[in-house]
Amino acid sequence: MTGLRFPPWLALPLLVSASLAHAIPPPPPEPQQLRKARMTVTIKLVEASHGRVSRITPLCNVSGTIPVYADAGRAAGVHGREIAGCRMPWKGRNLDVSVRGAMAIARGPVTFATASVSVVPPDAVPLCPDVCAPQPLAAASGDVRVGGTPRSLAFSLTPNPVSMLNARPTVWLEADIAMLDDRVKRTR
Repeated sequence: MTGLRFPPWLALPLLVSASLAHAIPPPPPEPQQLRKARMTVTIKLVEASHGRVSRITPLCNVSGTIPVYADAGRAAGVHGREIAGCRMPWKGRNLDVSVRGAMAIARGPVTFATASVSVVPPDAVPLCPDVCAPQPLAAASGDVRVGGTPRSLAFSLTPNPVSMLNARPTVWLEADIAMLDDRVKRTR
């Protein structure tokens, strides 16, 4: 029995197709936008030293409009919109605090809301080469899913444990979110 031999020119397309099998899929397309809602975010910076909280600094209370999509939440989380953030004083610099959010309404009806806040310094480096984005100094995110179409939603964000572990000193963001969908009728 003779072994199979491939021509050398066939090896390159075979290698390329094998490497594409591990590619990251593109994000889902942006869903249909139904309307806009108002999001208000209250952000605090928490600093810890030797396992204890050493300082809590209120950073800002910001608000802006976010999209309300016709979606089950998967695409809405990816296509959240940024609203005006604020500045965080850190080691003699003022760093930008990014604030994002979105809502989505699916059949049922079910309402999904997502939000995130993060601070990425200009000198941030990725944790993994080639694939990861620059590591934030502090970040928090969260989402909720509720039955029906409520006029308002309120929830708190959960700090990103990876950014907490890599920050020196240990810092994280705490944020409270309030979303108001004015086009939903009030219920009594």
